Amino acid sequence: MKIVCLVKQVPRADAIEFDPETKSLRREGVPLLLNPFDAAAVAQAAELKRQGLDGEVIAMTMGPPQAAAALRECLALGADRCIHLSDRVFAVADTLGTSRTLALAIAEEGDVDLVLCGRKSLDSETWQVPPETAAFLGWPHVTSVADVVVSAGHIRATRETEHGFDTYELNGPAVLSLAHARAADGARDGTIDVWTAADLVDDLRENDERFGQTGSPTRVLAVRDVTPERAGDVFDSVDEASARIRELLAERATEPSSWDKPERLGETPGKAYDCWTLVEHREGRPARVSLELLGKGRELAGKLGGENVALVLGFRLDEVAREVARYGAERVVVADDASLSERHPEAWSGALRSIVGEAKPHVLLIPATTFGRDVGARVAGELELGMTGDCVGLGIDRGGRLIQTKPAYGGNIVSVIMGATTPQLATVRPRMFEPGERRDVVAPVDRLELREQPERRTQLVEQRALPAWDLDEADVVVCIGSAVGELPELPEAIALGGTRDACEQGLLPRNRQLGLLGRAVAPRLLIAIDVPGDFEELTAFVKADVIAAINRDASAPMLHAADVGLVGDWRDLLPPLLELR
Repeated sequence: MKIVCLVKQVPRADAIEFDPETKSLRREGVPLLLNPFDAAAVAQAAELKRQGLDGEVIAMTMGPPQAAAALRECLALGADRCIHLSDRVFAVADTLGTSRTLALAIAEEGDVDLVLCGRKSLDSETWQVPPETAAFLGWPHVTSVADVVVSAGHIRATRETEHGFDTYELNGPAVLSLAHARAADGARDGTIDVWTAADLVDDLRENDERFGQTGSPTRVLAVRDVTPERAGDVFDSVDEASARIRELLAERATEPSSWDKPERLGETPGKAYDCWTLVEHREGRPARVSLELLGKGRELAGKLGGENVALVLGFRLDEVAREVARYGAERVVVADDASLSERHPEAWSGALRSIVGEAKPHVLLIPATTFGRDVGARVAGELELGMTGDCVGLGIDRGGRLIQTKPAYGGNIVSVIMGATTPQLATVRPRMFEPGERRDVVAPVDRLELREQPERRTQLVEQRALPAWDLDEADVVVCIGSAVGELPELPEAIALGGTRDACEQGLLPRNRQLGLLGRAVAPRLLIAIDVPGDFEELTAFVKADVIAAINRDASAPMLHAADVGLVGDWRDLLPPLLELR
């Protein structure tokens, strides 16, 4: 069995600095490392081989000459040999350009049975490359895999989501991305073959649209430092701390999205363009993130001169269709089909590809959930559309292009991006916007008949519910460190997450892990309990409106990285803070 592991060398995120004079990142002297999620993929491939799979493990990266260091780390983790895609024409590729090149290299290698990779890269926090690479290869894929068993080409992969764990069975060749990370174990010498673009195609030409910047439909317009100012005030009295938190919550409150659409941008009249939102829902109720995007969509649609459209996929959708209209959708497009009842990624991406390919919305917003990142990227790859992932801000320029702001290096740095293809796709993180005021209105509904979809290559065989979606919806989130000793009892409206150490110790399930190696949250109030406050942990709540920290260690960095700090036992100090909601 031949397993290819796609890996990337990334800068150490906590060493990145922004130069305010040049408006760029200082890269000189920044340590480079093998992306931890990719290190886990190589280790997993080596473990599959140790379990009795005959064959070899090949690590593959695309990057400048210094990326060979990351490949040597892969050799130490168990790779048998490495392929280094290194050519000037590969430079400045976005996720689509990168995925196309990786797919060409995998095809050139030949007889590959399985591709393993990490779920995201830590530098630009892109989750798109695994599904887009699978799309170019025409192979099935499963993302955020927490456990995998491979036998004679048959794959059983358990996927971690905000709702629990879904187990799929499929046959290779296939692409899997792994949910969790690990550190590399040093480096060793071994075979590293260097391939150029000429090794991948026979007809290489000048400004070849398959590679690098020329083959990339998105462009970075600017880089900005958006590090929020935190007061770092430590209070002796919980009453004083509570009063300060109330003040800050009032100062930083965000108004609901407006129902009033702004005037169209641009001086020359022309065709109106619609803004669509893919609606995620459960049990007949739209997810909050979808309502947030519909609220923002009214603003974007106004500037485009078009309609704010909700796209609803699934089965038995009448109540969902009515509800999205109450939150600002001017038109609802519904694909109501029993084949979409399971929220099966392959079924939904097939339906979405068909609808987007025919309707060609000007803008399509997709929730940056496990599910949304999966189906959105697959469709972007199959239709070769530019997509920006995990956006935290959106706008429209005078030419009608979607301006997208996405986090990098933990979220304190953001990139401003514009795409060159239409439809313009973006996944957007939860709680970046407020939903609009709910109104009792009715919108026209367009019902679509789905074309017959290809037979599914991934079969959902088991589901285990372990909900963690409340982390994206709660106004108050409590994050615990491993030193808490016991779990706090919280009101139902408050969500509980934990640091990597807390989750690895079994205090909480891994789908509640917060941090650069877990997930980010953006509640109105984040309360950190006995969280040390290192860089990896702090990236979890960069976008929180207000941060309060309780720690028994008066020297803990978390106390000064928060807005409000309290020293003492959380059992005494937490209850008064929970009343602030």
